[in-house]
Amino acid sequence: MARNDSGDRSGGQSFFGCAYCHEAFPEKRELEVHQSMVHAGLPFSVVPAPLPEREKGLLHRAPTAAISKSIPLSEVNRHCTPEDCWVALNGKVYDLTEFMDRHPGGPTTILSWAGKDASKMFNDIHKGIKIDQYLRPEASLGDLGVDESLMSDSFWHTLRKARIQEVKEELNRLKQAATRDSDAHPSSCKAGRRQPFSIAKLLQEENLDADLRASLQSLETQKRVALDVEDFARAQEIKIRADALLAEAQVSMVSKQDRSGGIPLSEVAHHNKPHDCWVALYGQVYDLTDFLLHHPEQRNAVLAWAGRDASPMWNKIPGRFPSSTWMDYFMRPEARMGEVGKEPQGDPREEEIQQLQDELRRLEGPSEEDIQAAQAGATRAVPAAAEASKLSEEARFPRLQQIVAGKELQFFTRAEVAKHKGPPGGPPGTEPYIILHNRVYDLTPLLQNHPGGDDVLLSRAGTDATKDFELFEHSEKSRVKRDQEMLVGEIVPAERMDWTAEVATSGAESTIQKAGSEVARYLRYKATDALVAMVALYAHWSFQRRKPLSKLTYSRGLRHLHLIMAVGIFGALGSAHAASRAEGPAKKRYLSIHKQTGVAMLLALVVRVYFRMKSGIPPRFPGHPAMKFIETQSLRLFYALLLVLPVSGMANEYYLRWAPGAETTGHKEDDERNTARAKQAIAVHTRLGKFFEFAWLPFHLGYTSAYHYSRGRGVVRKVSPFI
Repeated sequence: MARNDSGDRSGGQSFFGCAYCHEAFPEKRELEVHQSMVHAGLPFSVVPAPLPEREKGLLHRAPTAAISKSIPLSEVNRHCTPEDCWVALNGKVYDLTEFMDRHPGGPTTILSWAGKDASKMFNDIHKGIKIDQYLRPEASLGDLGVDESLMSDSFWHTLRKARIQEVKEELNRLKQAATRDSDAHPSSCKAGRRQPFSIAKLLQEENLDADLRASLQSLETQKRVALDVEDFARAQEIKIRADALLAEAQVSMVSKQDRSGGIPLSEVAHHNKPHDCWVALYGQVYDLTDFLLHHPEQRNAVLAWAGRDASPMWNKIPGRFPSSTWMDYFMRPEARMGEVGKEPQGDPREEEIQQLQDELRRLEGPSEEDIQAAQAGATRAVPAAAEASKLSEEARFPRLQQIVAGKELQFFTRAEVAKHKGPPGGPPGTEPYIILHNRVYDLTPLLQNHPGGDDVLLSRAGTDATKDFELFEHSEKSRVKRDQEMLVGEIVPAERMDWTAEVATSGAESTIQKAGSEVARYLRYKATDALVAMVALYAHWSFQRRKPLSKLTYSRGLRHLHLIMAVGIFGALGSAHAASRAEGPAKKRYLSIHKQTGVAMLLALVVRVYFRMKSGIPPRFPGHPAMKFIETQSLRLFYALLLVLPVSGMANEYYLRWAPGAETTGHKEDDERNTARAKQAIAVHTRLGKFFEFAWLPFHLGYTSAYHYSRGRGVVRKVSPFI
């Protein structure tokens, strides 16, 4: 296309050329400025011009930001996702997103170091190997670290954000110009923008459909698992599924090209995986995918040049790929795809737009949500040595093996699960998921049916809750139902927690921690001794002041039970609040205290009723009849609450643990009935507890106690047996 001063295009050239020299400019106004300054006095004259050589050089350079030649580690840390994977090696920063699928050790090894400095690990394993020979030139991003004498780390990011704004403004200007030209000359302008180079780049597109994004990310995870175990046939199947998915969504990764003139190297570059491997050699293109499946010993040598022209390495190592001996012995005629063709003519403006989009993608990096998910997925909890008895869920509950037998479960990374935080009914990819024993569960069926409430579940969504799950000792019945209704997949093998191994390796650390906790253990023992001494002293004082049962009076003997009931009430309330704010073992400990104090309160109530029936009924206090009626009804409500509260708590535990279910009766309806009744019991327990704490206690202890004090009566005497 040519463009003159009228804006017409023809001939495949698109720049404004100066008629008096060899300069060319993308905009007419730039040429006008040039001629007015360099060729002053001469009339304005323009000729069609091709893309200048200096501009061509810029187009083929890696799109690096013009803010610094070096990259701080804090910037590397941001690029930690499968779609945008940067790794620092020996003072250099590399983008290994394209390389990870053909990494001999599998992609997960690289992903485990995404956003980090892997120099020590790399040098220990690959001593003497230069990674640059396996990478494309654009994979090298720059040096690691900034010169602090020139700028600080924070100022580097300030410049990065400023550059992002500049690139966005330039992109808007170019797109608007392209739109104007397209409207003026629709037949001579290419519609749409350039297709993304790979699925990794496609997943970074902001306007990609959410359902398509979730499906592609899932397929990419399955593919990485297959590549980790060198199951290239499986990876090839997944690629076919991804291509079909893209075709159904009418998304094209590459432009359709006419191969009558040969296969350009830009198309060869797309086939750079173990399950899709093309290589160019001396003007010919070969498909070596099938060769890699049958010759695993030569994969590394071939994959180093997957998607590239391997001619520069010809006969450098006799007998190995690529060499004449290798070609004579291994190459099959059907592997030849065709000749290398010329690169198709591209629109320079589209090339410039693509370059700026690549630079913008690198400057912006992954979204904050993706970064947080990747970092959360990389954080693993180490089980304590005391939890050795809770290992091997399937060994303890054999019925779980029968449920998953023969099923092909979908693989998830921990970073993918970390994005599934809910709420229910949200956009695709955000459903509330949870990890238990390296398996992934969808919490949606359990919401509004969990005896512990939905808040407990949603607070753990997106995390590995195995430790908390085992702390509360769920029954086999609940685990079987969990796997039947909620199981959606499993964690990729490289990220699974081996609890037995973790316990063994943490032995030395637990020994150190044990030594550090001796003081705390000593204090707990002494606190227990003090509590036992107080109970013994209390029993001694009570025995010294005892009276025959026939002479037991309301105002004296029953105060012991009143005191136990008071301790039970405030102990149960305090432990419930403490449990709601605690995590892990502390939460379980507080819930245990809550149950024990509740049972103590119930026992004291039963004994109190028995003693009350044996003692004489004291005269009522003098006062207004209305006040007597209010206090009498308040006390009756008090005793009813003290009876229903612990009974409802015990009913919840009974239906969860001991009520006959489907495994006993053979009827699935029994499990559903037990779950519903357990939920009803805990709902009654929770609501009555809140009413007791926030309604009855303030009224009874406040209003009635204030009334008695105003009449000079000692209310404390009703509770203390020693006054």
